[in-house]
Amino acid sequence: MRITNSMMINNSLANISINKSQLSTLDTQVSTQKKINRPSEDPIIAIRALRLRSNLNEVTQYLDKNIPDAESWMKVIRGALEEGEKVVADLYEYCNQGSTDSYSSSERATLADSLQKLKETYYDQGNVDYAGRYVFTGYRTDSRLTFPSEEEADNFSYKITQGLSAENFDTKYVYENPIDVTDIEGYINSTATIPDVDRQEVYRMRLAYSNTSADTIPVIKYDKTDAAGNTTTVSVADSYSITVTHDENAMPADDEIFYNPDTGELIFGEEAYLNTRNQKNLNVTYEKTDFDKGDVKPEHYFTCVRTDRAEKALAEADGKTYTPITYNEELAEDNYAMLDKQIEYMVNFSQKVRVNSSASKCFNIYLGRDVDDLSNIVSNVQDIENAQAKIKEMQESPMYANDEAAQQRLAMLSDALSKQFDLASDTMQETFDAGITRMQLYQKENTQQQADIGNRMQRLELNQSRLKEQQTNFKELKSQNEDIELEDVMINYYSAELVYNSSISAASKVVRQSLLDFL
Repeated sequence: MRITNSMMINNSLANISINKSQLSTLDTQVSTQKKINRPSEDPIIAIRALRLRSNLNEVTQYLDKNIPDAESWMKVIRGALEEGEKVVADLYEYCNQGSTDSYSSSERATLADSLQKLKETYYDQGNVDYAGRYVFTGYRTDSRLTFPSEEEADNFSYKITQGLSAENFDTKYVYENPIDVTDIEGYINSTATIPDVDRQEVYRMRLAYSNTSADTIPVIKYDKTDAAGNTTTVSVADSYSITVTHDENAMPADDEIFYNPDTGELIFGEEAYLNTRNQKNLNVTYEKTDFDKGDVKPEHYFTCVRTDRAEKALAEADGKTYTPITYNEELAEDNYAMLDKQIEYMVNFSQKVRVNSSASKCFNIYLGRDVDDLSNIVSNVQDIENAQAKIKEMQESPMYANDEAAQQRLAMLSDALSKQFDLASDTMQETFDAGITRMQLYQKENTQQQADIGNRMQRLELNQSRLKEQQTNFKELKSQNEDIELEDVMINYYSAELVYNSSISAASKVVRQSLLDFL
């Protein structure tokens, strides 16, 4: 085979180009500290790099964004629960003190006021937020737990469906023939016999709210299964009459039920009580229109239909049909279970952690009702004390000092009030005794929720620790896959440079020779 000069020159130039390309590749590696700069250089390294970078980005997202955000949510919740625990502890202490009946009249007035302020503080903890999102109201993170103003509270009316159990039933004392402490002079000027005061225990079912609507009677329903296994929904009103009353001392017959919208109570006769309290899927539907600032919003606890009065008025003025909002309708399929909407953060590969907590589990709506009971009985005892003080003033006043009939009447009234005071004091002591048990229950619920949030934070810390290890591992794997060993590349670079220079030198000699060199 004949080798021509042109062939030798072309081969030399090709070899120089190859050496130059190798030298350029090594120079680029030294400059970028990377093994490849284009996927085509090594597809295996490129594919592995994409996977490792994707994993590293996910880990970094979890560590730098999701976990700190979730931790902040849960710290806010834990702080609110701790404050709620302090409030319940104060209420428990008041119940302990109140059960001893050691308060004077002025101290009782202060006590009633303190109880109400503690109740407001308790539910106000449910309004805490993180970055403008309320943490106790489920998916409705833009809605407070309580009404922030009287204006907003007055604007809404609700039709509430509340699930019931035997725990919603208890007993209370009502007075027979009570003295009206607001009309002492009326007894003095009357010739009627001073009534003999006594008290009786009645069965009651407390609704979640007081001051409910008197225009509509609550509808109580439950599921009844016949012998054939067929289940039907039954209304209590089919068996017992439900009558509206505003008398706090009303005592129903065995087969009667009284509805007191002022106190938000249903008072059961014994037969009605025994045949209702243990029924399956028991629930009551009632209406409430008069809310106050600080009242808990029903949509965070129950199935309800909310009417915005302002929007309804505007719609009707424009001749449009107003449609109220229905909340938590799906709960009707689960015996009106407590609302528990979970907000979860992804904190690791295929791992989620719940970051919110439900107000229905953290802030029991019946704590407020228990506090109202305590305040009412304290105020009742104080009113009787004030009436007794007024009788004493009347006995000593010149108007009645020489009136033997009036003095006799005042003495009889004083005796009746003393009996009523003793009965009220006994009721107060028993209410505070019951309050101790109730506050212990709320403390237990709070402790359970704190334990739950503590467990979630512990799980978050464990994931954070694991992610830090994973981040370190992925960085090492990414470096091994992409980064060069500078010492090795520099050795290869100097070798390639030497080869390149040598190829240039050799090529120069090949190109320089011609046919004339052989003549």
